Amino acid sequence: MEIYLYPPFAFIISLAVVLIFGKLIKGFEPKTEKNPETSKTYACGEDFPAQKVTPGYEEFYPYAIFFTILHVAALMLMTLAFSGSIPFLIPFIYTVIVIVILSILFIG
Repeated sequence: MEIYLYPPFAFIISLAVVLIFGKLIKGFEPKTEKNPETSKTYACGEDFPAQKVTPGYEEFYPYAIFFTILHVAALMLMTLAFSGSIPFLIPFIYTVIVIVILSILFIG
């Protein structure tokens, strides 16, 4: 295998290519004037106060856990599907457990 195909070398080579390409096209960017209207916060056409909005974890946490559980479940079920020697009961039990966890997450 060629040495430039190893992940660290491929990353360094691709990073160098992107940096060189960025330097080459730097002169093509449009020149803009500083306008106070363009630096306002856009909120779908509504007047929005320019203050920092910090959402709490109460809204974010259930959705983050939901997507994490679903992605891990999909990974596990696909891994079990390609193993071939696993009986049907094991993925079925795993799916039932995931459904119970998700119902506890959103109902409880």
